[in-house]
Amino acid sequence: MNVIVGFIIFIILSFGFSGVSACSGNLVDEDIAVKALEIQGFSDITIIEKDNWFIGFKGGGREDVVKFTAVATNPAGKKVEVDVFAGWPWKGATIRTR
Repeated sequence: MNVIVGFIIFIILSFGFSGVSACSGNLVDEDIAVKALEIQGFSDITIIEKDNWFIGFKGGGREDVVKFTAVATNPAGKKVEVDVFAGWPWKGATIRTR
């Protein structure tokens, strides 16, 4: 029984708090997402959501602690919704299109 409980706790901590911890997502400012999108040619950027829970289940990598959802104009001139994953303290940002 203890092995099962321990395994469940391990899974929750591994996937639920991917990266340093879910609290680290509060330390990541949305400016990181905006700068990453601007560098890739996006404009008219609006962050519509910030999420720092269960990032591993939402497309984030092992080092990501926060997911920003943004609406922006892509380099082709189309309005799109994109996700920007970021880590803390040293990982940069990753842009994922939908």
